Amino acid sequence: MGLKGKLSGDIGELTELRSLDLSFNRELTGSLSPRLGDLEKLNILILAGCGFTGNIPEELGKLAELSFLALNSNNFTGRIPPSLGKLSKLYWLDLADNQLIGSIPVSTPTTPGLDLLLKAKHFHFNKNQLSGTIPPKLFSSEMVLIHILFDGNQFTGNIPSTLGLVQTLEVLDLSNNSFDPTEAPVWFSTLSSLTTLVIEHGSLQGLLPEKLFSFPQIQQVKLRNNAFNGTLNMGDSVGNQLQLVDLQNNEISSITLGSGYANTLM
Repeated sequence: MGLKGKLSGDIGELTELRSLDLSFNRELTGSLSPRLGDLEKLNILILAGCGFTGNIPEELGKLAELSFLALNSNNFTGRIPPSLGKLSKLYWLDLADNQLIGSIPVSTPTTPGLDLLLKAKHFHFNKNQLSGTIPPKLFSSEMVLIHILFDGNQFTGNIPSTLGLVQTLEVLDLSNNSFDPTEAPVWFSTLSSLTTLVIEHGSLQGLLPEKLFSFPQIQQVKLRNNAFNGTLNMGDSVGNQLQLVDLQNNEISSITLGSGYANTLM
């Protein structure tokens, strides 16, 4: 609607509000009022594509009914508030395309963290300046995540093996971080719901497990700019959904196509 100006604390008076969507009003600026935390019946909060700045208020953790939170494509800075881990009904969490820093908060005996979001299906944290190791504790077999987008950050260390516990995972993008050089994680062979795996510029090396190409739902495998080597063997049971395999700029010396994969291979 081309709205301009600030979102003042008066918004906190609307205590019956269930849904607040101000997305794509670029000239809505300034920081978010902590009084948003007073909207205790809020189910949907969408502020994507505005011009908001400053920290994400810790008070958003009071929105116990919230199922959809989209703060992507603003100019938020600072850390992800651990209090978001209290949003037990949250299905969608999108913080992408901001300037958030620091590590991903996980729970301790005294503080909440994002590992507690057992109803969440979407973790979109891509295109920020998040750093540190992705905490192994973030993922568990109780989670129902389908989309994990962590690309375009400054994560270091190893890609956590606990990702393999999230058996519901369909789309995973970890590209363009600063991970330590490591072999392909074990879950390359076990996450059988995957449709899309993207880890470009990922410091991965060694052999690519053929099992990855046999998943029934797999459609795209994009692993360019890593250090995979040896023979690429796609195995004898390539998934019939597979459309694209992009392995440019690796160190693969030869290819065994197995069952005659006939779609795009780069």
